[in-house]
Amino acid sequence: MPPCLHRHGGNMSTSQSPVKPRLGPSERLLNLPPYTLATVLQARDEKLRQGVDVIDLGVGNPDMRPPRVAIETLQAALDDPKVQNHRYPSFNGLPEFRAAITQWYQGRFGVTLDPAQEALALVGSKEGIFKFFLSHFDPGDTLLLCTPCYPAYLGQAAIAQARKVEVPLLAKNQFLPDLGAIAVDDARRAKAIAINFPNNPTAATETADFYRDVLRFAREYDLFVISDIAYCDLSLDPSYRARSFLEFDRDKERTIEFHSFSKSYSMQGWRVAFAAGHAQALARMHQIKSNTDYGVFMAIQRAAIAVLNGGQDYCREVSATYRARRDAFLEAIRPLGFPVAPPRATIYVWLPIPKRFANSMEFTRELLDRAGIVVAPGSGFGDAGEGYVRVALCDSEERLREAGTRMAKAGLGY
Repeated sequence: MPPCLHRHGGNMSTSQSPVKPRLGPSERLLNLPPYTLATVLQARDEKLRQGVDVIDLGVGNPDMRPPRVAIETLQAALDDPKVQNHRYPSFNGLPEFRAAITQWYQGRFGVTLDPAQEALALVGSKEGIFKFFLSHFDPGDTLLLCTPCYPAYLGQAAIAQARKVEVPLLAKNQFLPDLGAIAVDDARRAKAIAINFPNNPTAATETADFYRDVLRFAREYDLFVISDIAYCDLSLDPSYRARSFLEFDRDKERTIEFHSFSKSYSMQGWRVAFAAGHAQALARMHQIKSNTDYGVFMAIQRAAIAVLNGGQDYCREVSATYRARRDAFLEAIRPLGFPVAPPRATIYVWLPIPKRFANSMEFTRELLDRAGIVVAPGSGFGDAGEGYVRVALCDSEERLREAGTRMAKAGLGY
């Protein structure tokens, strides 16, 4: 028997116990970039506690009701005595939902998909993006990420410990990436390039020539393409109709595409989306998913089916509402001299900050402190977002006009 055990009657004293470090944060957590908007929302909440009438244009959080058919179908599915929608759902989605996804792709884009292998139900596209990174990226693998971008890409790439190379979207290029400016070594090392058009936050729109250039570039450097079309049916310009990248990579040789019900159908709280494209990539995501969670609640899937199979008048109606809101806001700030063209799509205005402000966070603070307006600082969307703020058109025309009036009274012109 070891001497120490013998001395203490076979029991190690508390003072002699091996010291185990307290449970601390993982390297993945420490590697996460700060969520810039969280700081802004904390400041907003403090203003609200103080009784300030805050106009919140910070989060892309639609304020309109979902399609009536979605609500009615959900209610019926919840009470359906013949179909048990309350059990565990399948990991990849109901066969009927995947069939509806492929039918929607065929009708909307003329793209043919196999519902059994080339469509996957998601609990929001954020879940899908995360599972794509987990199933395809090892620590140190390179991702070409077009920024400014949806902040989830920044955080989830960090959790996956990917090597992130930001490809800037600049005003001089109509906020499209300059593929020729990407360093050859970075392109050769990269596994994938992530694109999102119509773009959050810049509201930039794609062209057919641009998508052809992306496919050519991806083939040249053997890259996978991650395409995000969450805003494809929110056109603010009646002459613009968004494209799917799968219209160009029709064989699905190197593409996965995400779409969500959150923005086009104002169903962001329902958490339902889907991915389509490369069958093996989806199968790998399914493998991760089957080990981490379950699928989308079946009643919600049935509501989503009804939305996809129904007419798309709802998208045209909400697009018209956002268009009117865009025009109301831009008209209200026109005397302030901001150099901004009317966005052709999405629910955002990408506003350059006045030159007298050092950075986007400083301008964001001034808007809240002096005008009671919440916006999202561009720095939270990636390095190329600095110098801008994102205005979400998620309030009434009246409130958006008032925001412009408050900016003028506070002297917050360009």
